[in-house]
Amino acid sequence: MPQTVKTNGLVIRETAVGESDKILTILTPELGKISVYCKGVRSIKSHRMAATQLFCYDELTIAVRGDKYTLGEACLIENFFDIRSDICKFALAQYFADLLCEVSVENEDQSELLSLALNTFHILLSDKPLKLIKSVFELRVLCLIGLTPDISACESCGKTAGEYYLDPVGGTVKCRECLFESNSPDTYTSHAYIFIPSYVLRAMCYIIGASKKRIFAFSAEDILLDTLEGVCEKYTLSQLGRGFESLNFYKSL
Repeated sequence: MPQTVKTNGLVIRETAVGESDKILTILTPELGKISVYCKGVRSIKSHRMAATQLFCYDELTIAVRGDKYTLGEACLIENFFDIRSDICKFALAQYFADLLCEVSVENEDQSELLSLALNTFHILLSDKPLKLIKSVFELRVLCLIGLTPDISACESCGKTAGEYYLDPVGGTVKCRECLFESNSPDTYTSHAYIFIPSYVLRAMCYIIGASKKRIFAFSAEDILLDTLEGVCEKYTLSQLGRGFESLNFYKSL
């Protein structure tokens, strides 16, 4: 007999199967990322149809047999449906979901990732700039999975003030003097160091260190957000070693 478990979870991917079924990828706090077979939920007659859509946050009853999960019941808590009314917000949410699929794991506590996702989706419904939301989400996701950049001081001389250049692969920074002393211009270019102005560095330090309830509690001028977005995106893609079609679509809008 299968074991039955109850948990809350956020739908971060959906795949149609057959005429009326789905496989959902769901981010849960206790079970981590799980793939759940959902029978008949694409039928308009299914009472679980509304709760088994992308971005839905549900209270779930799941049958577990070995490493197989089958949906029993799903009670909708929040559907974030209004995100779909804005194509840019919807595309960004899709990128966030793909990022969560990439970094989350099975059978491990993913409560902090889930909390960040829910907080971010709520913020998407506000009038906060999308560049700010995107930068915060990317950087905090990497922090939660152990890829926090060390931007506190130059890795070579220990200098703790001024402007730095970020190594997006190594996750460390160098001051201008150390970078250009140790590298020829050709090496500097090949390493693709990213210049971080002091005002962007302060924003990144805030995002890294702020409590989860305060991570979005700052405002910034467009010039800062443009640079911050570029740095956080480059660092994210470099650390994960891949790109995302959903990100490309968002940037094309």
